Amino acid sequence: MIDLHFVWQFFRHPTQVGTFTQSSKTLAKKMAEQIDGSLEVVELGAGTGAVTTEILKRLPQNGRLTCFEINPKFCRDLERINDPRLKVINDDAGNCERYVDNLDCIVSGLPLVWFTESKQQEILAITSKSKRYIQLQYTPLLGKKMRNYFSQVKLKFVPQNLPPAFIYVCKNSAR
Repeated sequence: MIDLHFVWQFFRHPTQVGTFTQSSKTLAKKMAEQIDGSLEVVELGAGTGAVTTEILKRLPQNGRLTCFEINPKFCRDLERINDPRLKVINDDAGNCERYVDNLDCIVSGLPLVWFTESKQQEILAITSKSKRYIQLQYTPLLGKKMRNYFSQVKLKFVPQNLPPAFIYVCKNSAR
């Protein structure tokens, strides 16, 4: 079911929201599966929490999920998720290192293809400091750029989403 409030936020802030509808349950599960036992997870562009709730289902009880969301309305939605392991920060994802020391695993719903080249580089430079980086996109065109920042890059296709989506699963073996 399409959330009209989400659609409205997309039309108001398309370069922040990135798509007109929330991630499907299938996409959210596939992204969350990629955290692979990580204890410290950072989510960039958490939106209304579709992926967030799936991460929390897989996060160990001693884990921590820090979500960054620039949209205040979406932050209010995230704050309604009742889980002590969740911390919601209403700030630009580029500022995440001000709040988080350990970048063990980063999950991102940021619409990188809508970002300027310099903003893409800023986000990828930050995320390349993590051991594991999971990036949602609606195009497979970022593979070459991702390989400039990560030693391993795998691409997964999720057709059960509107629009169909791609998940980049990136690792740096030296970390």
